[in-house]
Amino acid sequence: MSLHKDEAIVLSKRAYGESDRIIHLFTRETGKISAIAKGAGKSQKRFMNTLEPFNHIRVEYFEKHGRGMVRIDNADLLGPNDGIEMSIRRACSASFFAEFVDRLTKEREPHDPLFTALKEFIDLARTKDPDYAEILHYQLLMLDILGYHPNFDTCVYCGTAMDEAEKLHFSRERGGILCGACARSLPHRRCTQGLIPAFLSAKAMQGGFATHTLEHEAQDVMEGFLAYHIDIDFKSYRLLKTLVF
Repeated sequence: MSLHKDEAIVLSKRAYGESDRIIHLFTRETGKISAIAKGAGKSQKRFMNTLEPFNHIRVEYFEKHGRGMVRIDNADLLGPNDGIEMSIRRACSASFFAEFVDRLTKEREPHDPLFTALKEFIDLARTKDPDYAEILHYQLLMLDILGYHPNFDTCVYCGTAMDEAEKLHFSRERGGILCGACARSLPHRRCTQGLIPAFLSAKAMQGGFATHTLEHEAQDVMEGFLAYHIDIDFKSYRLLKTLVF
């Protein structure tokens, strides 16, 4: 067995027997790994609450032949999850992105930019209630890193560049906007004037949505896009939508 040291975000924790815990970690160097923490449920001194969800930790673990579940030997807290418990919005949005990363990545596939994005969002949620534009920014950023990003810049069918006023047609099937000519022959959704520019503003972290109506329309567009291209039922998103949006 070999000893590894890495930086990690705790995605989730669950009981395993009376005293052990199964921990899902997203590490900077290795990616997602599943780990067992022996005795974590029996003694508070064993890991001193370092293995709680959303904690940023330095972890040491033993791995056997580079596969299967690893065994955590030690964990030190680099950044606590303090503050996330202050509101339902903070807790639900942090849970959504933890599940988002967990469901869309494979074991032991390093994603350093994705690790950084997840850590940035958790740091944000520790200090304030993230608004929808901020949640959307990180959702688009993570989709871009993973290769699923919708195209809001040019027509996804012919490549034509458009002025902001012309960006009115979104095709979930094609994965982005359509010009007026292509929209005449391809299935799409006609968007409210200003919606696509608002997406671009959120992507650049340069503003939010002018009205709640636009915000809800953006949610519908993203839900349709994710359902078509990823088809994963994110349980934490359903909770986020029910309790927060």
